[in-house]
Amino acid sequence: MIPTKPKNSIMQLLERYNQDTRTDKLNLTVGVYTDESGCCPILDSVRDAEYYRVSNQTHKASFHLAGAPEFHQAVRKVLFSSTGNSLEDHVEVIQTIGCSGALYLAGQLIKYYAPTSSIWLSSPTWENHTALLNSNVDHIRHYRYQPANQEELCIDTMLEDLQFAQPGDFVLLHACCHNPTGMDPNLAGWRMLAEFCAERELIPLFDFAYQGFAHSIEQDAEFLVPFSERLDTFMVCNSFSKNMGIYDERTGALTLVFKDETKRADWHKTVKGLIRNTYSMPPVHGSFIVSHIINDPVRFSRWEQELTGMCNDLHRRRGAFFSELDRIGIADQVLSYRKQQGMFVCLNLSEEKIGLLRDAYGVYLLDTGRMCIASLSTANMPRFCEILTKVI
Repeated sequence: MIPTKPKNSIMQLLERYNQDTRTDKLNLTVGVYTDESGCCPILDSVRDAEYYRVSNQTHKASFHLAGAPEFHQAVRKVLFSSTGNSLEDHVEVIQTIGCSGALYLAGQLIKYYAPTSSIWLSSPTWENHTALLNSNVDHIRHYRYQPANQEELCIDTMLEDLQFAQPGDFVLLHACCHNPTGMDPNLAGWRMLAEFCAERELIPLFDFAYQGFAHSIEQDAEFLVPFSERLDTFMVCNSFSKNMGIYDERTGALTLVFKDETKRADWHKTVKGLIRNTYSMPPVHGSFIVSHIINDPVRFSRWEQELTGMCNDLHRRRGAFFSELDRIGIADQVLSYRKQQGMFVCLNLSEEKIGLLRDAYGVYLLDTGRMCIASLSTANMPRFCEILTKVI
């Protein structure tokens, strides 16, 4: 008999929410962008790409273990536009089943090539990081990820913990819109981290699931500049689920940045073997959408405008939420820091109070206090804030 593994808490809460019969229930658990009506919209740029695909597709037999060259070109464009040509000959892109698939393959590679190395995760982090990586890597360790004040992340605290990392260890870093805190290093902080990793011979592994939701596609990728200048080896896991709204297509990439050509070729060969021995080929539909949009300047510009609209909407909702918390006088009680970016807001609530929100009021958020700001509309925001006053 196969033992039942513990449920992912997000999925467990979603199941409970779906079974909840209350008509005024509120789901703030899942990191999906929704508009004011609660709909996850299909972007016009995506819809047009799909129409073109269906109208012009002549076969359904593409055989690319690591994805099509056009997809690789698109990924390179969004990741490395700020680094110039410095990495042009040092990069291998592998299409994956979302960012989760990229992280899983990265874990497999680390297990194969560096079985005694540790992977360092932020505390807190996205809950599925541990599940995805712990199945492959025997040594998971954590570094503190906490605010220095209301506006800044404490880089010094991170480095205090990472000083115990050994050469060859891997450090998982959230590229932007940290999940769950929404706190990101500024460019000076990224330079400190790049310098530290270079000096200690640590290998960064970036989770870049929310590109474009902090500032813009290009600005959110600027953190890669100091790492490309200081390090010979790092990996990037990125996804188009969020910034193109193609969650169902599971379209992501694992990008190997190795300046050692022999090592890069060896890891690339191995990852293709892992793909062949598991799911064999990545799906084509999502990768076509991505390459069709990004590789054409006009379509790319149109998508950027749509993404900017979503990003601005999240900033607006977060600002409105914080203003309402200020108005009713509870902001200092539920917010540990204010400079948060991306889809999530972390509330300073105990698990007991979060459980009370679910049981008494039908309001669902994670036990960590993480809530999805994209699920909080103008219509339901006042009621949610009123409920918060009853549980704090």
